[in-house]
Parts: sequence; structure tokens; C-alpha cells
Amino acid sequence: MRRIGVIFNPFAYINRKGTERQLYRIKEALDESALVCVTKNEGDIHSALKEFYKEGITILGISGGDGTISAVLSSYINLFADKELPLVVPLKGGTMNMITGDAGLRGDQISVCKDLLRCIKNRRQIPTIERGLIRVIDPRYEYNKYAFTWVDGFLYRFTKWYYREGGGVGLALKLILKAAITSFTNSSHDLFDDVESRVYLNDEKIPFESHLFILAASVKRLVFGFRVFTEELVPGKKFGMLYIRLPYFRKALYRFPIALYKGLKSDAKGNFLNQSLQSLTVEGNKGYIIDGEVHDSDKAIDIRLEAGPKIRIFSPEGVAGFV
Repeated sequence: MRRIGVIFNPFAYINRKGTERQLYRIKEALDESALVCVTKNEGDIHSALKEFYKEGITILGISGGDGTISAVLSSYINLFADKELPLVVPLKGGTMNMITGDAGLRGDQISVCKDLLRCIKNRRQIPTIERGLIRVIDPRYEYNKYAFTWVDGFLYRFTKWYYREGGGVGLALKLILKAAITSFTNSSHDLFDDVESRVYLNDEKIPFESHLFILAASVKRLVFGFRVFTEELVPGKKFGMLYIRLPYFRKALYRFPIALYKGLKSDAKGNFLNQSLQSLTVEGNKGYIIDGEVHDSDKAIDIRLEAGPKIRIFSPEGVAGFV
């Protein structure tokens, strides 16, 4: 019986540059140990996961970016709500590959496949880390979505800008610098528009009704290895959140290079909050991004985030255990 099932997204950034070659190399690296399915849409993902479940797959490889990973995990949970999630092996195939970075998987997807198979063939315990998911409840969708990151406001608009320009690490760094300069020279730019909304942290309303952005995440390392949270993230119970208002952003911008790797503690006046939560509600949201995937809205809607289920992720930095 095969233990490994792989979802392969041919439209992911790295995969689409050489689809047939990438697919061949993954199959070659995992030999007969894996069942590999090419998925072009949500229906394909559902079909592949049902086949994996029937085959008794316990290790789920996902070849794509962060958006592909959250789409696959959302589908799995919504299909098999009461079943344990398989061990997840993120394979770097997309534009945004933050989850592979958080897991310490620095090689390409072929080397990760080979490392995994080596553990299995040598009958070694597979090293894993544990992370939680964030349950995203959006009234527009029949089923909940599950993600590692959720952002709105400035970060939502910045990411859309990044996608319009084409993507890539070099471009991201260029746009970050450009945004920083714009914040000093033209802070009235629509990139820095306030989000008019009511925000509840663990069902308690905060006093302000506008913010620059909110970032919620269940991973410890964000893009470029940023470590911004100062409170403990507890998989399955608490995720991290940054809430920031424009006055604090302008005042503390010079501290952000340090804050991105060490984190800043919450501001006493509440203009900046850095804490871990069980739930977050944003009433009046007009667009957000989960794991790099854009969710626009032409009207204000209420979004609720809750701590979701725990998952295990293959990681050389993790604790060895049986799968």
C-alpha cells in the first residue's frame, strides 16, 4: 500500500515554467511509493483527495505555493471533517513559499521528496513540526477556508500591487522600499487608506473603528524569515495577530527593520497590538488575502477567524516521530 499522495498544481509559478519536467522529476524521486495527481481546479483536488483517502494515504505532498497548500487542506478538512489530517509535505512550487520556509525546507521540491523517501526507506522516524491552521469564516462561501496567514488593509493592497507588477523576490524588495519612501513623502496615497471597520479580539471590541492593516498568522516565520510575534502561538488554540493604526505606523516606521525579526510589544494606547488570540472578528471588511490568494469584495462583509486544527509538517528542524 502506498503511503504518499502528491497534489501537483501545474499552474503554480515554478511548476508552470516546466510542467512536464517537474512532474517527471517528482515521480522519479518518489518512485513507486507515491500516487501523484495533477489538479487544475477545486473539483480535481476533491477527486484526488477522495482517492488518497480510499488508498489510505498518510503523507500528503503538495506541489505548489502557499495558496495551493491552503486550498488542499481546506478541501481535506471540509471533506473529512472528523478524520485526522495526514502529515503534510510542502513542495516549493509557487510564487509564495512561506510555509516551506517556516518548516526549514530550504531545498527545491525534488530534494525534499528524496529526503522524505530516504526517511521512509531507512525506516527512520520522520521529523515534523506542529502548526495550527486558521479557520476563515466568510458568509459568501458555503464552506470554511483554512489558512496559515490572513491580511487586510495596507498588506492586502500591497500584495495586489505586487501581483500586478509580476511577482518575484527582487520585485518584492523593490516595492517594499518604494512603499516605505511613499509613506514619508505621500502618506495620503491610497495604499495607506484606513480600513473602516469594527474589530473584536476574543469577542471583545477594541475602541477604534479604523486601522491600517491586520495580520493574522499561525506560522512563526513569515516571508523573508520575518519573526514578528512576541507572544506564544499555540497550535490548535492560539494564532498570532498584529493590529496597527496609521498614527503608530508613521511614528514607529524607523523601528520596523528590527521589529520584523524581533517583534514589537503592544502599544499602551492600543494603536498597535501584538498578541496571540483564539478568535478575531472584522466587521466591515472589503477585501483580504489568505496565503497569497486574493479575496475581493464589492461590499462590506463580516469576517471571523478562529483557531483551527493542528497539522504536522515534514521538517528537518522538527521532532522525529512515527507516521
